[in-house]
Amino acid sequence: MSLIGLCAVLACKDTSSSLPALVPIPGELAFVSDRRLGQADIYLMHADGSVRQLTTSSGQDEWPAWSPDGQRIAFESQRGVSPDSLNYDVFIMNADGTGLVALTADTAFDGQPAWSPKGTRIAFVSTRDSGNAHIFTMTASGDSVKQLTSGSWFDAQPAWSPDGTKLAFATNRDFNDEIYVMTADGTNLVRLTTNLAHDEGPAWSPDGAKIAFFSDRDGSNFAIYVMNADGSGVVKLTTSDAPDEIPSWSPDGAYIAFDSNGDIYIMHADGTGLLRVTSGAGVNIMARWRPAGAVLSGARTESR
Repeated sequence: MSLIGLCAVLACKDTSSSLPALVPIPGELAFVSDRRLGQADIYLMHADGSVRQLTTSSGQDEWPAWSPDGQRIAFESQRGVSPDSLNYDVFIMNADGTGLVALTADTAFDGQPAWSPKGTRIAFVSTRDSGNAHIFTMTASGDSVKQLTSGSWFDAQPAWSPDGTKLAFATNRDFNDEIYVMTADGTNLVRLTTNLAHDEGPAWSPDGAKIAFFSDRDGSNFAIYVMNADGSGVVKLTTSDAPDEIPSWSPDGAYIAFDSNGDIYIMHADGTGLLRVTSGAGVNIMARWRPAGAVLSGARTESR
């Protein structure tokens, strides 16, 4: 399994295709864009479509994850490390980009953070165990690190269930990428997908009943799918000619955001009402909805 990052999508954007018009969005989205001189940074898109840049590091800043109260963002970054290195670490910052704190400082890759629903722990991926990617957790201050998975395979992309009792993740332990779920202490692993294709990027619906993911199981590009939390009832939601990846549910469960062809889209949770919400400015990926009730004021904004 590859550790998903910008390298897979930076060269994929095709601006010649016909796209829907830009519109306001129901909420706020943190996302990653290389619009600043090809440098991956984290941005915040407001409901009116205005955008604020939150990070300005010389290293790649990716994989934003909101705290449950919407006041902080965890993310992975190469800052302070050679740009061609995989030595990412996990950082947190306030929702306006201030108050940066490093949570990990390991010579291995540490990234793909996911905040627990109560805000007390952060799941993340690390290669500190003999170079294999596995799921770990730590407190929101970076302490009490606990390894949850192990073995000779790669485990990645952790996602907490809304009640905080389980973690879904992607793994190649079956010699192709599948989605599993385990209890939050790393026990009781259950395989949710069984397919010869790649199933990745699990994202729980806010009510915990469903999991969105992306897959190339139809034999062409990646598309967004949704299934019941037990792996049953798989439904394909997108049919684009471009790869559709990294789904994220809106706080009310009514919408799913995802990236495709270097832009961010939103749609209703049943796959209807597709709308593009970024345009023109670089590659835009990894959209994450801000939890409900948290609004950033006084932001300096720019065009999408």
